[in-house]
Formats: sequence, C-alpha cells, structure tokens
Amino acid sequence: MTNFLTLDGSARTVMTVLYGATAALLCLAAMPVTARRWRMLARGRGEWLAFLPVADSVVQVAMTGRLHYTTSLMLTLLGLGAAVTSRRLAAVASLAGLTGWVATVVALPELRGSELGHYSLQLAFAVVLGALMHEALRRRQRQLRSVHERAVTVADGFERLFHASPSGVAIADDEGQVIAANPAFCELVGQPADDVVGGSMRRYLLEDGADEGQREITRPDGSVRWAYLTIGRSNVGKEVKDVRRQQSWTLIQLQDITERHLAEEAVRDSHRLVAAVGAAARRIRTGEDARTTIIAAIRDLAYADNVTLLEPADCGSVLVATGADGADVIGTRVPLDGSSMIARVYHSGEPIFLADPAKDPRVSTALLSMVDGKSMLWQPVVVNGMIMAVLVVGWTRRVESVSDNRFLAVGLLADETALALDHDRLLRRLERMAFTDTLTGVPNRRAWQENMIRLCGEARATGAPLTVAIADLDHFKRYNDTYGHAAGDDLLQRAAGAFGGELREDDFLARWGGEEFVIALPGAGAAEAVAVLERLRTAMPDGQTCSIGCATWNTTESVEQLLQRADDALYVAKNDGRNRIRTSEVALTA
Repeated sequence: MTNFLTLDGSARTVMTVLYGATAALLCLAAMPVTARRWRMLARGRGEWLAFLPVADSVVQVAMTGRLHYTTSLMLTLLGLGAAVTSRRLAAVASLAGLTGWVATVVALPELRGSELGHYSLQLAFAVVLGALMHEALRRRQRQLRSVHERAVTVADGFERLFHASPSGVAIADDEGQVIAANPAFCELVGQPADDVVGGSMRRYLLEDGADEGQREITRPDGSVRWAYLTIGRSNVGKEVKDVRRQQSWTLIQLQDITERHLAEEAVRDSHRLVAAVGAAARRIRTGEDARTTIIAAIRDLAYADNVTLLEPADCGSVLVATGADGADVIGTRVPLDGSSMIARVYHSGEPIFLADPAKDPRVSTALLSMVDGKSMLWQPVVVNGMIMAVLVVGWTRRVESVSDNRFLAVGLLADETALALDHDRLLRRLERMAFTDTLTGVPNRRAWQENMIRLCGEARATGAPLTVAIADLDHFKRYNDTYGHAAGDDLLQRAAGAFGGELREDDFLARWGGEEFVIALPGAGAAEAVAVLERLRTAMPDGQTCSIGCATWNTTESVEQLLQRADDALYVAKNDGRNRIRTSEVALTA
C-alpha cells in the first residue's frame, strides 16, 4: 500500500504487484491447513519463501534508483535472522540480497553518491546483527526442543504410570467433572471408563467431606468393595496471576483395601463373638434367661435386621415365638404338621439360607410381611441330637450369601442357645422338684408356704375371703399295716388325684406330710368352702374316708395361726367319729 501511494510510473506498478504477491504467498503459507499442504508439497522447504522479500527489497532499489530504500533490505535481512530457522537458507538469502544490492549499485551510477558509504556500512551491520539474531534463535529453539522432549518424556512416563498404577487414580477439573481415570479406578468402582469420565467426582468422595479415609463402594452389580480415599488439590489457597494457571485440578486416589477390611472385620467379629458367647455363658451360669442376650448378639454379629427364636409348645405340635429382636412376633405360632420352612428345618435339623425367600413357596408370605424379609436364614437349635428350637434370622435388604464368619457366629450362638434352653429346662425341672411332692406329684409344703404369702396378699388387697383346710386320711396307719407301704403310697397318689379333680381352677392343693393334705380356697367363705370340701371327702378312693378341718382367714392372723385353727377343726372332726368336715368358728387374735 505504501509503494502504491508513494511511487509513480512503472515502479509503482511493479512494486505493488511484487509486494502484493509476496504478501499473498506469505499469508497462504501462514494458514494452518494450507501450511500443512504446502509443507507436504514442498517437503519442508516452505522457508524458501524468505527469498521473496529479499528480492522485493533489491528490486525496489533498482526500480526507484533511490539508495534510501536500502533500509527495506536491511529490515528484511534482520527478519531473516529472526524468522528463518535454517542457517544455510538464512546465509544464502542474506548473500543473495547483498549480491543483488551490490550489482544494482554497480549498474546504476546514480546510486553511487555521497550516501553510498553510509548505507553500505548500515547494510553490513544489519547482516551481522541478523546473523547474531539467527544464532540466538537457533539456541532458543534448541532449548525449547530440549524442554519439549523432556516434557514429552515426562508426560509419556506419567501416562504409562497413570495407566499402570495398581491404585485407582482419577483427575477432575475445577467443576468437579472427571476428565481421566485409569483402569484400576474403573475396575474398583465397577464401571467402564466411558461412564466414569464425564461424571461427577462427588460420588467418590466421603460423606463428611474429609480428604482421606475409608469408604464403602457399591458397584452397579451389587458387589461391595472397600477403598481408602485420598484427595489432592492444586492451586488451593494460592493467588495465581497467570489466567492460564488459575484452573484447579483434583486428584482422586482409591486404594483397594477390601481384603484388609474383611480381615479386620473378621477379627472384630471374632472378638464380638467371644464376648457374646461369654456373656451368654455368664447368664446361663447365674441362672438368668440368656435368650435375649443370645438373640441380640446374633442380630449384631450377622448384621441382621431381626432374629426370632421359636420353641415347641402344646406337646410339640407347634412352635411358638418366645424371643425376638427387631420384629414384633412374640407369641406367633407355627404348626409343625405343615410344609413351612420352619417346620422343615425343625424336622430335618439342617440350616437353610435363601437370598430371595419370596420365590420359595415353602416360606410363609405372612412371615415375610411381618419381618419385611428380603433374605432369611433358618438355623436349628440342637442339644444331644434333639432339636429344641429354631432360630430365624432375617435381613430387610437382599443378602447374596452368608459369609463364613456370619454363619459361624449364628451356628455358635445357636449352640449357646441350645445350652441356655437345656439349662432353662433343667432349672425348671429342679424347681418343680423343689416345689413338688415326689410321691403324689402335687405341690409340697415349701410350695404351699410361698403360695400362701401370695394368696393372703391378694385377699387383703381385694377383700375376698380365703379359707384353708387340712384333710387327713382316716386310719391310714392301719391301711399301711394291712396292705403294705406300696398300697399306702398308691392310696396317697390316687387320693391326691381325686382331690385335684374336685377343686376349682384357682384352688390350691399341697401335701403337708404323711397322710395330710392342705387346701387353699381363695374367694370362698365357710359355707362355699364346705361345699367344695364335701366333694373332696366323698371322692376318696377304695371306700376309704378322710376327715377335714377348715378355717376362714380373718385378715389379721398369721398363716400359722390360720392353719392352727384348721388343725383344731380337724381334731374336732376326728373326735366326732371321722369321715366328716368341721369348721373353726372362733378366729384367734393376732
């Protein structure tokens, strides 16, 4: 444009065309797509275009005949030194420019004026300066190439380490979007790289926002892994002036610690199991009911949501829920003559686990509804080969399998349950023996004394009458001497059975000793008591007779005084001829 405005004649036309063509070619070479095509066609010799501005500068001096246009050549030579990377090409282009300029000066006498020396010196200085700039450019290029090669080497090494790392590693940008994840990371979270990359990093972080710690990872297929999470961040808390470096990055590292976690969990479960067994054993030794302790321990160790203990009742025809934790099922009855899963386990003695019990027709839908069971385990409780109960363990979430540790815990605590039930049965038997007359099977004097305390308390609280009686078999010594002690024992047993069959539901019969029985008649006054006792008198087996004395409690006398009055009435009945009932008319004062 400058040539067009300042020159005239043919010089303007020629220089405008030359500079325009040169500018067009240089712009064409600078375009990325075109430059690639040019490099492909020219086989990397695109820098030969540097000869065009050199030629333009020499032609300009020749066409105008003005020496001061040497300045354009000087600037072109400086540009060659700063832009052309090839030393040979820069030297040839500079030499060509100098040669053309010298030839032009020699050919045109008007150029050989007083200013020739000045411009010659300036041109030589430009050549030297261009050479220095070219060497500086080459040195800078070597440095950049070395830095680039190191960066490529580091990047390549980092990429190989990133993909080969056994730890899961992912990188997220400042918007929390994952931009890269290595194979170990994808394997740990159970997702392909396409699903991980582009997703939010928040699903991999800890709930409390901490930068490190253990976390549970549930894969899409339902499997669970444990990982130790470590978060690293760049440019946190720093003022970065360079906009290009203001973006922060987050490094997410997940170390698979599933095996270690399971091992630690197994140790913890072992300790808890030992503690639970010890607690159950202590309760068993102290005579306490260990059912609740064992059931709670099973629920804890099996990570279950509910546990139910079912024991036989009604002569073994049904199982009744006698203990439960996590479910309101106490008192639930399950018939043993059906095809239910509980009945099957009770009869077979083999444990059964179902990950999806809803699909098994043997599992009661009512039971599943009561405990919200998604997975269930039925464990028999066995002592000396005899099945004593069934433990039902339930989960409100699907459990694919019961681990060895959980199954072992349930099994061991089922054994403890068996011991507890057996111990409880033995205690009840000993208790019955302690409070039961071994010959007749009715309560003994000790049981009578404890029950009288209760009956007196109830009578005092309600104001209802309470009558006690003593029944003595007539001529029992003679019967023993005549028929033998075995026959006498048999008579006592049949008399106790006959008396018990005639009493009301709330009445209490006990053997006092020898041939004497005591009877408590709560809620009965003297008249009503005599009516009941008359049935007992007439129920004596084998035509034998008995005499009965009774007394009604006056609420102030002691149990011993009340019995003494009944004994005095019995003495009157004996003196009046036996086989009759007498009442104590006068109450003793306390």
